[in-house]
Amino acid sequence: MIELVNYSNKHIDSLINLLNNKNVSDWLVMVPYPYTKKDAKWWINHCKDVRNNKKDFLFAIENEEEHIGGISLHKKFEHSAELGYWLGEPYWGKRYMFEAINKIIEFAFKDLKLTRVFAYAFEENIKSQNVLIKTGFVYEGLLKKCHKKGNKFFDSKVYAKVI
Repeated sequence: MIELVNYSNKHIDSLINLLNNKNVSDWLVMVPYPYTKKDAKWWINHCKDVRNNKKDFLFAIENEEEHIGGISLHKKFEHSAELGYWLGEPYWGKRYMFEAINKIIEFAFKDLKLTRVFAYAFEENIKSQNVLIKTGFVYEGLLKKCHKKGNKFFDSKVYAKVI
């Protein structure tokens, strides 16, 4: 069973190992490739800095205490937040992300009292779109050139879960 835990220094090596993978980083707007120890330390410090701001909720996904990915909520308005997520390639296709999204959605609606959670997926990222649909998100539209990574623009689909 997976757990959502606060990032800490114990995650530095696993962040490097999991995110220094082009098959993962290509789908993540803000993650550089190659992913270095400096990047991992910056992320851990960032997570610590925002931990109490009541706006950003950043969690490591662990399976039996092994770090396998990350998931986050970023409040955009009083009632809504953007969902972000990633999983290390060795853990793809094992329903871990399905479980993690359901856990963070429960946190969003019950604990944070949100009424809307939305997520973007690159148009080509069918696996990401499928996990959103399987967790009850509904497709809302295609946003042209919504995201930019390096010099490349990406069209993104937006999905939302509303209560």
